[in-house]
Parts: sequence; structure tokens; C-alpha cells
Amino acid sequence: MLRDYYSSVIRWLFGVGLLGLAYHYATTGYEDGQFGRILGGAGLFVLGILFLWKTIFHLATRPLTRLVDSLFFPGGKLGKPLLNLKLPAYYINEGRYDEALVEYRKTLKHYPDEIEAYEKTIWLLHDVFQDKSAAEKLIRKAKRRNLPLDERVVRSVQSEPLNP
Repeated sequence: MLRDYYSSVIRWLFGVGLLGLAYHYATTGYEDGQFGRILGGAGLFVLGILFLWKTIFHLATRPLTRLVDSLFFPGGKLGKPLLNLKLPAYYINEGRYDEALVEYRKTLKHYPDEIEAYEKTIWLLHDVFQDKSAAEKLIRKAKRRNLPLDERVVRSVQSEPLNP
């Protein structure tokens, strides 16, 4: 970050300096009638613009990018992904349990109060992956958050021991 700042400052110093020299060469060349100095000033002007191009381009396109952002992201950029419980449900229907579990865990990470994600994750851990301890841990986490889990899910995990 600091390196970018230094490079921007150096580019600005060289760019503005070259534009100043271009102005000086072009005006004195015009006043004295020296075509070579006018061409030198034009060359220095092009070099100065090249040094400042990144900043000029950024300033010129900022209004357009803000317009596009306001059209497609009217509430601002998204801080977290949209809640999507259909994708992991689709994975379960297809028998792709590993991917469903990953999606439900992502949902719980970004939406920690989503009850359906807790219940489906507990079901996957207990019934599909045979990991009773992880399912109980998730039940305790949901209870700490005071989430009203379906009692059938909680009883299925706590009542029956799994066969190894």
C-alpha cells in the first residue's frame, strides 16, 4: 500500500515536471520561432501525459463506474453472498452430500441465525456422515444462539447412539 503511494507521488512529480518543461519549451520556442523547441515541448507533453495516464484514466472513468455500480448494486456492494438454500438442497437431492455440507457451512458462516441451515447440517452430519459429536456440537452452538431448532432433529441426535 505504501509502495503504491510512493509510486503515485513519483509519477505525479515527473508528470507535472514534464508538463511544466513542455509548456516552457513550447512557449519559448513559439516566441523565438524555433520549431525544434516546439517539437521538444510536444514530446515532453506526451511524456508528461504518459506519466499521469493512470491517474487521468481513473479520474475520467470514475463517474461511469459509479453510474454502473448504482444501476447494478443500488444498495452498495454486497458484503456477504445472498442467502441461497436451494443449491445445497439440490445437492442433497442429487446425492452430492459433501458439496451440500460445504454450502450449508458457508451459509452458517454468513448467516449464523439461519435455522434451516443448522437443521440440515445437523442432519447431514448425523445421518449421512455418521459424525454424532459434530452434530451435537452444532446443536449446542444453535442453543447458545437461542435458535428454536426442530425437536425431532435434536431428539434424533441425542437419543440414538450410532453404530460404529
